Amino acid sequence: MNRFVCFILFCAVLGMTAGCGSKNQKVSGKVTFTDGSPLTTGIVCFVAEDGSTGRGEIALDGTYVMGFESEKNGIPKGGTYQVSIINALKEEGTDKTGMPILKPLINRKYDNVKTSGLTFIADGKSKTFDITVEPAK
Repeated sequence: MNRFVCFILFCAVLGMTAGCGSKNQKVSGKVTFTDGSPLTTGIVCFVAEDGSTGRGEIALDGTYVMGFESEKNGIPKGGTYQVSIINALKEEGTDKTGMPILKPLINRKYDNVKTSGLTFIADGKSKTFDITVEPAK
């Protein structure tokens, strides 16, 4: 009887995992400056026409991942996404009140999906989306 219960549980878990993969697409990539050095902080945001979104935090080596820890992770397949990068800031001391002074690391055009010029098509095949950004002026 224990084998039967284990088999049923295995099938249920396998079914849930298969369902995740069929709805969403995992996307990963690396964000680098025009000189090839990695952007070490920020969040890559994907926004579809229907309002669907996906986000991936940028690691110290410039990589980001939107994975499948739950059914809603990744981005839905079959859409075109406008991409932006937010919170790419570095702290440069504090002001008179003790609040941190934050300076942008990248050109401000990347803060907004309408001005970034970055587009990703979730066709179910492309899983890597590397991004090259200009530094802040």
